[in-house]
Amino acid sequence: MPSVQAHETSIDALGDLTLTLPPAGLVLGSGNAGSLVVRLFRSDPVRICVVSVGQLAQLIAYRALAVGAHVTVVTDAVAAWGRLVSAVPRGPSWLTVLPTGARVTASGSLARPSLVVDATRDHQALPRWEQGDWQTFVSVQANLEVSDEARLRSYDLLISQRLEPAAAELARRGFGLAKDRASWLTQMPPGVVAVAAAGQLSFGQLSLSTMEQRLFVS
Repeated sequence: MPSVQAHETSIDALGDLTLTLPPAGLVLGSGNAGSLVVRLFRSDPVRICVVSVGQLAQLIAYRALAVGAHVTVVTDAVAAWGRLVSAVPRGPSWLTVLPTGARVTASGSLARPSLVVDATRDHQALPRWEQGDWQTFVSVQANLEVSDEARLRSYDLLISQRLEPAAAELARRGFGLAKDRASWLTQMPPGVVAVAAAGQLSFGQLSLSTMEQRLFVS
């Protein structure tokens, strides 16, 4: 029998014990307060707006695959996702890339959540009323326009890289952010990502693995 070290304590002392668990979710980056973690999948449908002219949405999709999700992409540019398709292991259908206008039939579960990435112009690949449990919808945009303000309020999260002042103001109003915090959205250096929820804003430095650098750094 292997010997196991033990520590005895009285039942009265248990109330003073605390246990801190790391945050659960998808790690996007790291900051002064620790890891920048997004709870990407929940029992209820989640809708996210990703604003980036780079490949941030593809990075999120890649990391979602790594945690066991099925990813469906609907896009105006199927070829742009070719490198990611080639990196996904053969076997079960982990990643499906569809052209604009295709119907999304994927569903999610606790064991295998579903991520739908909409990289089309109309952002209607999966309307809210068609979303199921354990399914997250990501709308990808290069920028925010005035016409996006009302739609921003329908999202649970905003994930972005540096924004122009007008776009940062739209994000501030859409998510109820403090003006001094929202101004940082216009000052983020390359490689920094912001995550906004209702009244909350966090920042983190993207940290890419060797494989991710190969896939997403030109």
